[in-house]
Amino acid sequence: MRSAIRPLACLAACCLTSVSARAEPQAEKLAGSWACQEHEGGSDVAMILTYRRSDDFLIGEMKEDNGAVLLDVWLDDGAAKLALRRLLSYDATVEMRVVGEAADGVKVEGELRHLLDTTARVREEIRFTGDDEFRAVWEADSGAGWQITLDRKCRRI
Repeated sequence: MRSAIRPLACLAACCLTSVSARAEPQAEKLAGSWACQEHEGGSDVAMILTYRRSDDFLIGEMKEDNGAVLLDVWLDDGAAKLALRRLLSYDATVEMRVVGEAADGVKVEGELRHLLDTTARVREEIRFTGDDEFRAVWEADSGAGWQITLDRKCRRI
């Protein structure tokens, strides 16, 4: 699986926005608990996100009201804090790299690999609209161009 995403990871690393060694990564702001409403596919889904910092990791648990649970792990790549991200679910794995950070958010890009061996390029932009809320837009490209697949609005609880 690593060999399939290595070229994408190398490309993303070239585009990585410079971040001061002292600056905290934007993903750090996710620490805590969030109640989210998201529009996915043709339906609305409620979700609770809980993130905690653990050494070089930010570990998140995502629980959807339909019973789905995902593990969201951000980690230090050695060059920048919280520059890599991996999401694990019962049927897919997503590996991403931070490709941009601004004062109000972070952008990540990578690849989704489904249990049935299908893949897609994916990207997400997380934009903080205050200390206690953010919006995350998830897009995927399975060969037909970028499509918004998830639009999530979250408030800290």
